[in-house]
Amino acid sequence: MKKLFVIILLLILGGCSNGNKIEEKDTSKNETIIKEEKELKFVVAPQYEGKTSDLIELGKKLTKEHPELGSKGNMAIYFTGAVSDGRAALMLVNKTDVDIKKDLEFSLSWSYEGKTIFDNQKISYTIKDSGELPSYTTTLILLPLNSEQLELVDSMSDPSKMTLSMSDVKSVE
Repeated sequence: MKKLFVIILLLILGGCSNGNKIEEKDTSKNETIIKEEKELKFVVAPQYEGKTSDLIELGKKLTKEHPELGSKGNMAIYFTGAVSDGRAALMLVNKTDVDIKKDLEFSLSWSYEGKTIFDNQKISYTIKDSGELPSYTTTLILLPLNSEQLELVDSMSDPSKMTLSMSDVKSVE
């Protein structure tokens, strides 16, 4: 089942790929200029640096294989397809020019086939537990699932029937 979710995620990401290069026309010189986007990097909390796990390896792999994750100037969240110990692994992407050095709160809405997994659930991202999230980085967050949510997540097989969004992102003092 885990491999199926990774394949589903890869299909979702492949469908929304816009590549890693941006072409701009310089109308004054009538030339096309190719600008490289900053490289997306996977980060872990300081307590996990130098350590490895299946989830850390999955995060590194997805970040390397899908640099198109997220969109420039925004934060985004994706389901990785992995569930570990009753917790869903989601990938948080920071493609802003701001290094996240303070705790964050955001609302998460997630559903599959119209069935709610989370409905504007407040999520806390704490620097103490998760580490800083510099500009153009990704990391994993693990969200606990109750038995009903877990059953629904385990039943997911068609990525086009899933919706996942974050809103109301704010820094917490």
